Amino acid sequence: MGGKRVSRVGLVTAVIGLVALGGCASRGNLREVRSEIAAVRNEVEEVRKTQESSTRELAKTVGELKALEGQVAKLAQAEQGTARQAARVESRLGETEEAVRGLRASLDGISQELARRAMASPSENPPERERPPRPGPAEQHYAAALANFRAREHGQAVLDFTDFIARYPQHPLATQAQFWIGEAYYLQRDYRQALVEYQKVVDGTPKGGKAADALLKIGLCFRALNEPGRARDAWQQLVQAYPDSEAARQARTLIQARAVPARRAR
Repeated sequence: MGGKRVSRVGLVTAVIGLVALGGCASRGNLREVRSEIAAVRNEVEEVRKTQESSTRELAKTVGELKALEGQVAKLAQAEQGTARQAARVESRLGETEEAVRGLRASLDGISQELARRAMASPSENPPERERPPRPGPAEQHYAAALANFRAREHGQAVLDFTDFIARYPQHPLATQAQFWIGEAYYLQRDYRQALVEYQKVVDGTPKGGKAADALLKIGLCFRALNEPGRARDAWQQLVQAYPDSEAARQARTLIQARAVPARRAR
């Protein structure tokens, strides 16, 4: 295309030269020259249009590239903002978990103390002291069942205490035996059955004996079963019914611990 254009320009130049030298070019030569000049002008116009089109395409491409660069910058800023938010959320979760661990540690300490008291001899728990067994078959039966409980033979202890209650339902130690049945199920983590056995203690001796301790353990059973509302109800009942008991003091601590919200992260 470029060679053809050059040849035409050369031909036009040659013809013009001949006309200038000879001054006598024919009409056919003039028409040919004019035709070639028109063709060259058309080609020049096409080249100009092509260059303008290329320039517009280049400008459009540059504009699109700049728009893409802007979008990339916005995405980078958004990613940085998301990373900062994630870091703040992670920090808050860490502080909340730390608070929960502290609360659990406090509650576990109370539970361990209750278990220690349950396993201790009657003399170590003066407020809820059991009556010392009297010599005789009933007292010997009770002592043997209690020995199995303290040896952590909880299944056999339940059988022995149940048999004791069946044989001596009116005996002063019957309520104590019923409480130990609840304790045996609690230590085996059978919280549903432990609730049933502790409630028998409350229903059988609503004004004394082991009722205060049974209410405390009922609340702990509900807590273990993830029923905090019912646990709180049991502890409040204990505080109202036996406000001066050691069990009531522990119940108040548990209620306050449940009421303390986790620390809010800044």
